[in-house]
Amino acid sequence: MAAVALSAAALSWSDDARANEEVRDWNMVMAEMEPLTGFFMASRLAALLHVGIHDALNSIPETARYETYLPPVPAEGPASPEAALAAAGRTMLTNYIDFYSDESLPPDFSRPLLQEMLPMVEAVYAIQLAAVPEGPAKTEGIRIGEAAADNLWNERLGDGWDNPDDLEFEFPDNDGDGNPMTGLPGQYVMLDPADTFPGSSQPFFFWWGDMTPWTMESNDQFLPPPPPKYRSGAFRRDLEETRIYGAVDSAVRTPQQSFEALWWEACDGYVFGGTYSFTRQLVMDFEMDNHEAARVFALAMMTQADAMISNVNSKNFYNFWRPITAIDYFYPGSGWRPLMTTSPNQEYPAGHPMVSGATLYALMEFFGGRPLDTPLVGTNTCGSVVFSSLKDAVEGVINARVWGGIHYRGSGEVGARTGKKIAKYVHRRFLQPL
Repeated sequence: MAAVALSAAALSWSDDARANEEVRDWNMVMAEMEPLTGFFMASRLAALLHVGIHDALNSIPETARYETYLPPVPAEGPASPEAALAAAGRTMLTNYIDFYSDESLPPDFSRPLLQEMLPMVEAVYAIQLAAVPEGPAKTEGIRIGEAAADNLWNERLGDGWDNPDDLEFEFPDNDGDGNPMTGLPGQYVMLDPADTFPGSSQPFFFWWGDMTPWTMESNDQFLPPPPPKYRSGAFRRDLEETRIYGAVDSAVRTPQQSFEALWWEACDGYVFGGTYSFTRQLVMDFEMDNHEAARVFALAMMTQADAMISNVNSKNFYNFWRPITAIDYFYPGSGWRPLMTTSPNQEYPAGHPMVSGATLYALMEFFGGRPLDTPLVGTNTCGSVVFSSLKDAVEGVINARVWGGIHYRGSGEVGARTGKKIAKYVHRRFLQPL
């Protein structure tokens, strides 16, 4: 596994690009945990980590530059920001790993691999602390960092991430036959086990839409307008594009389009790996210091986390059908199958364009949407993609879901627009300059 293979050497950067190394290093470690937790949990973990680091840095009165998310940790004397940052990163990740190592929790395939991340967490912590001179300021910085992370961890522990009421998804029976695999046109139904992920009869993390938001006033604050009617011209155009370009045996999809469809998701579980690497590149290219980089990451990751909550809430509200169901309805007996495996959850609005799009729009609040001097390069186990701008990356993820055969273009565009609204909302209201 990549998480096990990651070494301290992999966290090295050139001497002229070390201004925000500590923030980027913790993001790299956290990103390696995504395949072990799943992308829903990763959206929560990313916000926990980076908001904790931001609050630790800005709890030190002498060097604070931005408002904190939670009330700042009271300082008891001069403190080292670098020590606070390192302690916050270590504390949050060890809290997370230790919590999921509790044998009283339901068994999970990723638990042993998460535990194998601990040596890397400790190695990064040791490297970062070694650069801080010994003395009372270092000790106080460590205390502040640990407290900031613990405060946020405890604040979010009961946010509903674990489906505390043991809810089960109920498929609407609008056609009245009692069969969850049939329904009225336009309605999401249970997918055939042969067409989705094994053992997935209920929508992934359907309770996520009822989680406590990070920034939103309500879970449906950014509910988009309804999806198009299933017999409308707009829907049929979208359906035809997905049918033609997204089929596993498509005659028109190019090899590059196939590669990009798979790059955005099906690469050993790194769903958000691209947005994480883009963020690391941008804070480095723009020569931000740790305080600035911590704020960029914190705002982007809170935006991502709330976009995930909002997206599931909207999916549950509209309960719209997936292309594999719609194409079978309009082309019965065609045997159409998508390039990518269809997730067992509702289609509208498209999740990846909304959640990753929200993150990319959060970055645009800092870096703009025009072509960048240095193109964005995203690398994962499938290979690399290059985008000239953050706007191009948003368009890329919308395209990818169509070419993968699992979403409609209009759904991706609505998702991205909704993500943009969330990004602007978060940027204007949280972690403001002092």
